[in-house]
Amino acid sequence: MFRLSLRSRSSLLHRLGFCGLRRASENVPLRRCTVEKVDQCVVVRLVSENKENRVNPEFLDAFHKALDQVESYEDAVSMVTTSEGKHFSLGLELELLAGSSYSEFMKYMSDVQDLFRRLFTFPLVTVAAVNGHIYAAGALLGLCHDHIIMNNSKGFFCLPEVNLRLNFPVGWTEILKARLPQRELKAAVVLGKRYGGMEAERAGIVDELAPPETLREAAIAAAGRLAGPGLDRKTVSALKHDLYRDIVLAMSEPPKYYSHIPIIS
Repeated sequence: MFRLSLRSRSSLLHRLGFCGLRRASENVPLRRCTVEKVDQCVVVRLVSENKENRVNPEFLDAFHKALDQVESYEDAVSMVTTSEGKHFSLGLELELLAGSSYSEFMKYMSDVQDLFRRLFTFPLVTVAAVNGHIYAAGALLGLCHDHIIMNNSKGFFCLPEVNLRLNFPVGWTEILKARLPQRELKAAVVLGKRYGGMEAERAGIVDELAPPETLREAAIAAAGRLAGPGLDRKTVSALKHDLYRDIVLAMSEPPKYYSHIPIIS
């Protein structure tokens, strides 16, 4: 058995500017993902009672079911993922790992990686409409989309793993290298820099900004502009697999690490 050192990490999360970790008994699962079809775009809205959208087992199950439904629409060419309130997603439910066995820890990480791989190679054009804070594994979830449009007035993009004494599995690291501008890798990944929407756009981390009241509509418009009416799913999927072959292969295996640091104590 092992335990994650979470007490100090919780206080760090508060200092980083968003809600800290809760006890497992207080976890609020993602109850559902709502799925709405708008012409040839499908909007998936993440819904949890506390609106943190932690990437926990319930979240993974709900998101996979939503993606199944999206793929069932034969004429759909694009997908928008969004949420509501202060947060898009605050990442993993680390408290669930306290007291877990190594195999349970690896199973959780593998399940998260499976969702990342599916979304990264999804056979439609995907747009993340980031309504608020997007942190840690939640940031990776956003980066697995083809295009990111972010709220221009609130919310931060942040990879705080350096402050949590965590590093990323190989496939996740490769996603960061593929999606983040080279000039921002050190600041974003190694130093855990926190980016507001305007700074994230200037840095090339997100593609567009929109006011919160029109974010959903702007994302649907961007999805339509990027996809076009004649998009072929098989071609999109093949191109993504070919372009990101090394990432797909890394995420098709159990999570591995380039280097091991004492994240478990």
